[in-house]
Amino acid sequence: MMGQDYFLGLDMGTGSLGWAVTNDRYEVQRKHGKDLWGVRLFESASTAEERRMFRTARRRLDRRNWRIQVLQELFSEEISKIDPGFYLRMKESKYYPEDKRGLDGNCPDLPYALFVDHNYTDKNYHKEFPTIYHLRKYLMETENTPDIRLVYLAIHHMMKHRGHFLLAGDNISQIKEFKGTFLQLTNNLKAEELDWELEIEEDDIKYVETVLKNKELTKTAKKTTLIKTLQAKKTCEKAILTLLSGGTVKLSDIFGNEELNECERSKISFSDSGYDDYIGTVEADLGEQYYIIESAKAVYDWSVLVEILGDSASISEAKVKAYEKHKQDLKYLKKVVHKYLSAEDYKEIFVETNDKLKNYCAYVGKTKKNGKKVDLQSKQCSKDEFYDFLKKNVIKNIKDDEIREYLEQEIEQGTFLPKQVTKDNGVIPYQVHEYELKQILNNLEVRIPFIRENKEKILQLFEFRIPYYVGPLNWTDGKEKDFTWAVRRSKEKIYPWNFRDVIDVETSAEKFIRRMTNKCTYLAGEDVLPKDSLLYSKYMVLNELNNLRLNGEKPSVELKQRIYKEVFCRYRKVTLKKLKRYLKCQGIAGEDVEITGIDGNFKAQLTSYHDFKEKMTNVTLSQKAKEEIILNIVLFGDDKKLLKQRLQRLYPELTDSQLKSISLLSYKGWGRFSRTFLENITAPAPETGEVWNIITALWETNDNLMQLLGGNYKFAEEIENFNASQQTAELTYKTVENMYVSPAVKRQIWQTLKVIKELQKVMGKDPQRVFVEMAREKQESKRTESRKKYLVDLYKTCKKEESELWDELQKCEEHQLRSDKLYLYYTQMGRCMYSGERIELDDLWDNNKYDIDHIYPQSKTMDDSLNNRVLVKKQLNSNKTDIYPISKDIRDKRASFWKILLNKGFISKKKYERLTRATELTPDDLAGFIERQLVETRQSTKAVAEVLKQALPNTEIVYVKAGNVSRFRKDFDLIKVRDMNDLHHAKDAYLNIVVGNSYYVRFTKNAARYVKENPGRSYNLKKMFKSDDPESGKDIVRNGEVAWKAGSKGTIGTVKKFMNKNSILVTRKAYEVKGGLFDQMIMKKGKGQIPIKGIDERLANIEKYGGYNKATGAYFMLVKSKDKKNKEIRTLEYIPVYMKDQIEKDEIAALTYLKEIKQLKDPEILIKKIKTDTLFKADGFKMWLSGRTGTQLIFKGANQLILPMEDTQILKKVVKYITRKKENKDVVLNQRDELTEEMLVKLYDTFIGKIQNTVYGIRLMTQAQTLTEKRENFLKLSCEDKCIVLNEILHMFQCRSGAANLKMIGGPGSAGLLYLNSNITKYKKLSIINQSVTGVYQNEVDLLTV
Repeated sequence: MMGQDYFLGLDMGTGSLGWAVTNDRYEVQRKHGKDLWGVRLFESASTAEERRMFRTARRRLDRRNWRIQVLQELFSEEISKIDPGFYLRMKESKYYPEDKRGLDGNCPDLPYALFVDHNYTDKNYHKEFPTIYHLRKYLMETENTPDIRLVYLAIHHMMKHRGHFLLAGDNISQIKEFKGTFLQLTNNLKAEELDWELEIEEDDIKYVETVLKNKELTKTAKKTTLIKTLQAKKTCEKAILTLLSGGTVKLSDIFGNEELNECERSKISFSDSGYDDYIGTVEADLGEQYYIIESAKAVYDWSVLVEILGDSASISEAKVKAYEKHKQDLKYLKKVVHKYLSAEDYKEIFVETNDKLKNYCAYVGKTKKNGKKVDLQSKQCSKDEFYDFLKKNVIKNIKDDEIREYLEQEIEQGTFLPKQVTKDNGVIPYQVHEYELKQILNNLEVRIPFIRENKEKILQLFEFRIPYYVGPLNWTDGKEKDFTWAVRRSKEKIYPWNFRDVIDVETSAEKFIRRMTNKCTYLAGEDVLPKDSLLYSKYMVLNELNNLRLNGEKPSVELKQRIYKEVFCRYRKVTLKKLKRYLKCQGIAGEDVEITGIDGNFKAQLTSYHDFKEKMTNVTLSQKAKEEIILNIVLFGDDKKLLKQRLQRLYPELTDSQLKSISLLSYKGWGRFSRTFLENITAPAPETGEVWNIITALWETNDNLMQLLGGNYKFAEEIENFNASQQTAELTYKTVENMYVSPAVKRQIWQTLKVIKELQKVMGKDPQRVFVEMAREKQESKRTESRKKYLVDLYKTCKKEESELWDELQKCEEHQLRSDKLYLYYTQMGRCMYSGERIELDDLWDNNKYDIDHIYPQSKTMDDSLNNRVLVKKQLNSNKTDIYPISKDIRDKRASFWKILLNKGFISKKKYERLTRATELTPDDLAGFIERQLVETRQSTKAVAEVLKQALPNTEIVYVKAGNVSRFRKDFDLIKVRDMNDLHHAKDAYLNIVVGNSYYVRFTKNAARYVKENPGRSYNLKKMFKSDDPESGKDIVRNGEVAWKAGSKGTIGTVKKFMNKNSILVTRKAYEVKGGLFDQMIMKKGKGQIPIKGIDERLANIEKYGGYNKATGAYFMLVKSKDKKNKEIRTLEYIPVYMKDQIEKDEIAALTYLKEIKQLKDPEILIKKIKTDTLFKADGFKMWLSGRTGTQLIFKGANQLILPMEDTQILKKVVKYITRKKENKDVVLNQRDELTEEMLVKLYDTFIGKIQNTVYGIRLMTQAQTLTEKRENFLKLSCEDKCIVLNEILHMFQCRSGAANLKMIGGPGSAGLLYLNSNITKYKKLSIINQSVTGVYQNEVDLLTV
């Protein structure tokens, strides 16, 4: 395939792909009359988590229904003896009285739901047992023989709501005991080697228990009390105690891993109402460490459970007490309202209902009409919303101090008007319900023979859980399905008592393993090793040991090997203390040896090696057998019985006591690499040529894994060769589908491959190089951590000694602390970091006096983080220049001060180590810093590179770091405003080529060699492209290839020329809507558009039974039909998802749907499928179809907003301010925002002009009129409010479905929405544009003539 050489830049996001094609002079190429750069937009894929949540909920419901069905079978004969119609009436209870049917199929005379005895009806039942918990309590205590139907109802309720299985323990007394649950958490924290060093004594545990169950303490009070009393100093310690108290914490604070700040959900709180919705995402991010969160949640749940149980012996007793308290509180509240408020107020609190009223009716979900209780038609409110309503509408109007204080206290403690059914019921473990079930069965078995005979089966049914590794029990005829893998021995119906006879548990478990094992980070398709595997543990220890430095020097390889054999193989946990003692005893080093390169104590250890050494003394097992045993423990450790059974079969030589010892071992989680990666990938040793695998290289050298994968070794090439040999010739969607990345990443990879394929066709050959930058996956919108709050918390511990600084800090505004200079001033306790002298706050802003210095030279590291910056006297910074380490004189004098800052939490351990390090940066260190600019470590980006390599085997794939492109933009004032348009994706892709190629040519792929060739200060990463003198920068050239021509007339001229162009092709992926057939939630009676599905025609009455909200439309059809006057009309009709398959199979079904459901006369289908996000052109205005409402079609704009440079700069500042305002609603504009009133008015006028004079006027002229008429109102607003209005106006121009709220200037609340009538007959010009994936090819279809 002949064609011209070219570079391809890619900017991959979760919902967008920017791409650009240039030659080696960075000129965007042209083909078919179009510039070859563009943006591909697509809907971000729903996460696996979202799909799993629906699947799990459905499965849980199915299993609950199955339990109820089995329970009915058990009780059926006994209940039929006295009441044959009982089950049917229960089933019919959901219908209105006139719709109910008896055993004869007719409406019964007495339309009761449960009891129709002559002397006992529903009225008697509800009077005797107002709630199900009254019945449960009665059955535990009664000495009479109760009706078997009552027993069924109580057990039915327990089977339905049996509680969770998260807490260990066989009975309620073990569950109520705090110590075991708390110690499990602390043991896990230590086992995971988190920064938890609190030694908790017996008395401390009792104290924690008392604090957590104290109802009178708020969350903050609990946290503060625990942190202070237990003297928690470490970030992890404080975070855990905050979590247990119900507070919000950052995952990075618990796990000491900054990367967790980039997760989709970076903070959690057990008391969040949405905790259950997002915790699956957290589990996915934490992987094997998630058990730490689970064990902390168990402690938190214990405290909530204790609060629910109070001093009651059972949950039913506690719930009955809550019912009685609610009754008394309601009586009291009504009395108070009658006395102090008006009759109108009483009605507003206890009778009226509407969506905005958060009164008592909204709290309990019922109101009274004509003396009858009826369900609420409006939305229920939460307890907090109701309490707020009481504070505003009742408490503030009460004159009596005593009554007011009583109500305030009750509300503060959350004990006023308690409800029986709350979200806190979710913390009740099954053991609490099981205790009651056993009490009921034990109490009744002596008087009811049926209970005595079936007691064991009822308990088995209650306790039964399908093991996770067996999965769903659907019958599959031996065929493997996506979510079903259970292996059956027979088709017999499954009961808890025959489960292991019908299901082959072990074979099912093995199939599960093959499906679920993670894949190796480096080798495609290879299963990872367990984290505690002997081989993986050895890798972890060696990799950490190879970072060790003694007095700044690497130990010899021989010494490293001795430390491994004589220290790690001797001690389970190796601390710095043990290592120092060993070095001293061996005469290798003295007491004052400085150990660096490791963070605190060693994290890695040889756990399984020590377990086998200590517990398997009388048996000889091969290495392979030990690894097999470890694998089985990881997989089946939760089911000790199955584990023993498997091991007995695999290793018959093991004795019972040995089997018991092994089954007590606990290994969890997986490593990141496979055995093949560590043992089978080989390369020649650099010095001798001897063939080494990775584990041997780690043993025989002092290089860590990243160094082994660097340029001095050939391992990286061998990995590429291995992966190439595993790949199939044809790249299909299946290849992408099988990748071990999230659905969102799969979608962006597939879209990228489609764009590449089309560009190969357009250009006639593969690109020479591809430059890839991949955005991190979508993160939750999260509040920026308050710097002020952080500093205030630090200073609280030393405000007496630092009273002056404390007072200054109190006066400081949050926005002022956005200045790094001021923030560093406070983190250094107001002192110069190098001289220790006090800094006068007024002098801080004098740049001739104080400066920010980079500890590691920025020219060599590009590290601009706060961990690498300190505030110092300008003179000391000038003296230091680019020299590292910091001079010995400063280190000796300041070391104690730096240590204080570390201990008090003012600086991080990383910063402290950089300040105190006594040795120079080694060539390896320097190469490492360069590598970070070139090498991508994220799993998803590596996966993308693998696929690109497969798609383009002869092309060089080059990673580009987003930070480098951002710096380039900053250096050359290339502004980006994400919210303005979508074009920035293509421009980023273009810059990826420029920046990526410059780094690639300068450093090639061998940073170590580059450092060797350029020793000392001969290179400066910070000034790659721009030096202090714009005309004297350095060209970037290697082997005659020029990647960057310095100077204002050099490469930057070309770059700016193209960055000022906007000839960018934008396409959007059109798609058919899949998934839910309608909104999942059934709406209340009278609401909804689709009847509840099912074979019972009675449920079809939406007025009575409600229905699903609108049916989800799969796509639209263009249809020609006749109106009432027999005139031809054209309409766009939606095809619902639930009818899609039927309609696509059979055109007659489609026409029937159009005639009968859409009521069209003589319909004729003109275009069978118009998908969501299809591009429409209406009178020259482009827009994407996004949905429908009634007879209207909804669109989002497809015209990209372009503003002059001056207005773009103003808009960027406005958007920046609005972002801050979202984080803190009280934030005001200040000097740093650099926004004047004139600028804001100028932008307002630019927006009006944009509509009046460009394509926007076709659809938005009404809005231009509004803006013109309301301009005076805009002028009267404060600058802050002007920013809000400008940000709203921006929504009208954005290419998304959104409206502008112009109420602040007296305009409409949703201006600028784009609609078309689904009847398109009267439009003058209306077409759809079908674009290829790049937009290079397209065709237009006229909807009015087709």
